[in-house]
Amino acid sequence: MMSGKRQFGQTVYFTERILAAVIDVAIAFGLTLFPKIGWVFGLVYFLFKDGLPFSKGQSFGRRLFGIQVVQQKDETSLVTNPDKALIRQIIFFIPFLNLVEVYCFFFLAHRKGELWSDTKVIKP
Repeated sequence: MMSGKRQFGQTVYFTERILAAVIDVAIAFGLTLFPKIGWVFGLVYFLFKDGLPFSKGQSFGRRLFGIQVVQQKDETSLVTNPDKALIRQIIFFIPFLNLVEVYCFFFLAHRKGELWSDTKVIKP
């Protein structure tokens, strides 16, 4: 009999998502190292990484692990709706909500950014 209590790491594709996030943050950080405007490239990559047309709606980290963020209703990529990619990521820049987001990722089934942007992570 299962209790209603969640355990650490119960989100979908937990390990793959963690490793993909580490790679994507490393890429975003690497882009910020370019002189003068590198921070712009790093910020744009971090905020829109799941909706970039040249990557077919997968960030580089997600592509390596074979997962993708799609729209909840029809499972299409975020290339046509980059605003959903922005909503998913902008929460990490809001004080206190970023801590709630990390907690939800580790202990609940879905991130708040996924709920607000009506997206989910799948293995295509």
